[in-house]
Amino acid sequence: MTAAPGTAAGAGSGELAGPGDLGWAPAGPAGIDPSVCETVEQIVRAVRDGDDAAIRTLLVDLAAVADTAALLYLRERLYATR
Repeated sequence: MTAAPGTAAGAGSGELAGPGDLGWAPAGPAGIDPSVCETVEQIVRAVRDGDDAAIRTLLVDLAAVADTAALLYLRERLYATR
């Protein structure tokens, strides 16, 4: 199996693309714009930090560009942080 660009060899969907202690985000699913994936990761960090103001701002940004795949990715990432 060949690793997808930006992922560690053998990393699958939802797995870290690099060392976990560096705070690297998992590779986003194919077909989702990288900027949308970054916004999702920022939302996940804001939720983890309890930053309500940032969550609201980022959700407005995401709502402007989100499709079903992006929303499902956000859900996956939020549950993965538990």
